[in-house]
Amino acid sequence: MSIVVIFVGIGLSIFSTAIMSYIAMATPIGPWIAPTLVLFSSFIFKIISIKKDCYNKYIALATSAGSVGGILATACAFSYPTIYFLDKSTYLAWMASPIYFIGVLCGLAISAGFFGLWIADQIQVPLIDKQKLNFPIGQLLYKMISSQQELKKSKNLFVGLASGVVYGIFQDGFIFFRGFLPKTLVLLGKVRLAIFCLSPIRLTLTIMPMLWAIGFVTGHVIAIPLGVGALSKILILDPINSAFFSHIKPFDFILAFCSGMVVSGAISGFISTPKALYKTISKMFSSKKDTGKKINFSLSTNSIIQGALVFVLIFSFLTYFKFPFLSQIYLIIFTAICAYQIAIISGKIGLAQLGRFATFVMVPAMFIFKLDFVQLVLISTFVEIAGGVATDALFSRKLAQLLKIKISTVKRYQVVGLLTSAIFIGVVFWLITSFFQLGSPELFAQRAQARRLLINCGSFDLYVLAIGFVFGYILKFIKVSPMLVLGGLLMPMDISIGLIAGGMSTLLFKNKEKIYPFASGLFAANSLWILGQAALKLLK
Repeated sequence: MSIVVIFVGIGLSIFSTAIMSYIAMATPIGPWIAPTLVLFSSFIFKIISIKKDCYNKYIALATSAGSVGGILATACAFSYPTIYFLDKSTYLAWMASPIYFIGVLCGLAISAGFFGLWIADQIQVPLIDKQKLNFPIGQLLYKMISSQQELKKSKNLFVGLASGVVYGIFQDGFIFFRGFLPKTLVLLGKVRLAIFCLSPIRLTLTIMPMLWAIGFVTGHVIAIPLGVGALSKILILDPINSAFFSHIKPFDFILAFCSGMVVSGAISGFISTPKALYKTISKMFSSKKDTGKKINFSLSTNSIIQGALVFVLIFSFLTYFKFPFLSQIYLIIFTAICAYQIAIISGKIGLAQLGRFATFVMVPAMFIFKLDFVQLVLISTFVEIAGGVATDALFSRKLAQLLKIKISTVKRYQVVGLLTSAIFIGVVFWLITSFFQLGSPELFAQRAQARRLLINCGSFDLYVLAIGFVFGYILKFIKVSPMLVLGGLLMPMDISIGLIAGGMSTLLFKNKEKIYPFASGLFAANSLWILGQAALKLLK
């Protein structure tokens, strides 16, 4: 292992852990950080003049180490803050003891993360070598690293970074320079027209560059559903609330409506997920006549030893939180099956459907084992971490295969990246949630709020719940993402506006791919600047 690559990989892992922790809580999406890490690492290795014959290899290895931190942080950000929304006092009590708070997240990240890496070891040959799945992100990274335009893209990334820093200086000041840009801007006051009511629109300018950049990278995929959600709130929810449920407060009405949408999505997932899992299990035990499709798992001695150590970590962590033994067995088995299915889907389309499978494991456990809300949140976070890490590991190993790098070498760097992220994830979460209030416009944590709605769905008005359920089903039928529409309904308008503006602005460019490096640098710089300001204020 190269010392230079190790240090760069550790740096990228810390970077991706910090960036994605904030982005996945501030917005309803978790974009893959790996393409941005390729640009960063290529820029770094150009500066330190790495030999040409090692250049591509070093970029791939550093990216493999750093990207693990990004998916781990995304998984934690999607589920772990649910504890705050279910019981604020419990979360704040943990926050009051930083060592305990950091230790819990570190233990969860290590046990679930290494389980994900172990799963990746077992399914790597069946998925990459035998089924020859594309793993699109791995293919994308290979094209980026092999491209002759890489240096130009790195320069565009640097321009984006510089733009984000300059924006932060103009807004917050630096040393003796006083900032002059406002942090908020009122676009429109409260407007009421008959039964329609538009709340005041106030833009939070501190995070607007990040929102625009993320919206630009994701394009219409996020802009259209968020727009549907924002308009539905004005044209559908508010009128129904005023005309038929005036006895229910607007915020409670929205929560009940959105809870119905979440239940609709959960039921849809429960209908489709078992079919996919059944196919997976049947392949594992198919007859020898169907050798072309059968999945052959071969456990080496090293793999058995590693698995035993991982299971000890998992049992130790779960036992500390008083999980019944049968629930621990249940979690391990179904996490492994779901992680495999997540990897198959990601290997075909490049998207990791973490939340869907986390819900599939969490909901039955809620009724079978009578677990408390902390245990339920830990289950969903565990599944998302393991499934995400397994998938990200396979993306990097597909990249290694294309670049003819030994898989064993990549595995070692992934372990380094995972350990680094596990150590820092608790620190990052404590820092972010100490400075920003969860549920605020700067840290809305929409995914965690949606999981809270699912767990507490029984406490809402059943009629409103039913209306939301039907609305969610209609969205699914017309193939509009209910989860992103949910973001448009729940999130403050200014966040939706920033993301929609970024998505729609892609229409202004004929070759928007050329702008992606700039956008990546901009959202990275804006996120880091905000986190840096938070750290400075906490230190003061």
